[in-house]
Amino acid sequence: MITTAPGQTRSDDDGMVRVLTMNIWSFSERYEERQRLLRAGIEELGPDLLAFQEAGYDGTRDQVRDMLDGLGYHVIHQFDGMTPLPGNDGCAIASRWPMELLEITSLQVEPHAQGYGYAALVARVRAPEPVGELLFVCAKPSWELNREYERERQAVELVRAIARHADPSGVPPIVAGDFDTTPESASVRFLTGKQSLDGMSVHFRDAWAEAGDGTPGYTWTYRNDSAQGIIDACLHERHHERRIDYIFLGSPHDYARRACLRKARVVLDAPDAGLWPSDHYAVYAEIEVAS
Repeated sequence: MITTAPGQTRSDDDGMVRVLTMNIWSFSERYEERQRLLRAGIEELGPDLLAFQEAGYDGTRDQVRDMLDGLGYHVIHQFDGMTPLPGNDGCAIASRWPMELLEITSLQVEPHAQGYGYAALVARVRAPEPVGELLFVCAKPSWELNREYERERQAVELVRAIARHADPSGVPPIVAGDFDTTPESASVRFLTGKQSLDGMSVHFRDAWAEAGDGTPGYTWTYRNDSAQGIIDACLHERHHERRIDYIFLGSPHDYARRACLRKARVVLDAPDAGLWPSDHYAVYAEIEVAS
């Protein structure tokens, strides 16, 4: 049995994979207090797989491992075993089940994408039956509004990395991350099968579009006090809000195992005593895998 909240348990063999993705804002303001909020939210939700972006790692502090300490998760950080260049944060993934890192794919695809360690982590997760092995991917492409060309290139590199390791006879891959652009953008349209790029056509299912509650599902918004100052400083806007954080599921056209998106929610989206867990909200989804 797995603890999902104080006093609550669930079976580990129910065929459901619970996924959370969140940009956790590295070592930004009131870091230790935010760590407690993040941990409390994760304990309550009980996800099996977690994708983190801007996960702090500076050689002394390891934000994700420190936050999840004692909860039984396996953790891989982008900077494990390498010098964190540039910056002191990157992608990280956590899994309730054992996993193996298969590839760190650089998304520093163009000169304008060199200022941050843009990357994707590709891992093989060994979930128990009836789920079995699956690919879990965390991605963080370019953020600026004028960098859609870079995001297009990054999306193509991401898809190529997944193809190098995917098993067409298995469970569809799960891809999660802060993609820093809206569903109408070329890069997300490409990922969701609405247009081609670089002579390639793919199809991943957008958890929010398929299983959300019908609202816009904004994950980066001026309504979050921690995002408000960044929005004002970087975008010179007062009321900016977008859905830019995603959980994607591989297509039934490409993978033989049946997997259905049953639920998607925006979570960790409220302050506690005036403190927000991050400048982003998190996305949580439940995926049912047939035996």
